[in-house]
Amino acid sequence: MFGGLVAVNKVDFEVQAGSILGIIGPNGAGKSTLFNLISGVLTPDGGRVLFEGKDITGWRPYRVAQAGIARTFQTTALFEELPVYVNLIIGRRMRTRSGLWDVILQTPRARREKREVAEKVGEV
Repeated sequence: MFGGLVAVNKVDFEVQAGSILGIIGPNGAGKSTLFNLISGVLTPDGGRVLFEGKDITGWRPYRVAQAGIARTFQTTALFEELPVYVNLIIGRRMRTRSGLWDVILQTPRARREKREVAEKVGEV
């Protein structure tokens, strides 16, 4: 609730693995609030958030991301001076093993993850 206003109520949906789901609606309809509840930015007053059969209600955002739920924000935070693939690797940080030095030195690990990121982008 936001000042007595119920932002999200009676929402129930399931997303099949590999599918893409869009949530549309007018400004103020609760879309961002719904994503904040799913991603752990907000904790629901009631109900549960389930992911792969596991109750993740109230998990911190970093744990939700580690579990496999990624989100983007309406305001982008790109590093314009860096190549696209580096921005993508930074965006997937929870899912990669390479660190900053790997990317700078272009280690085999960083090159492999660069290819993996390119393949993922190609799938979308």
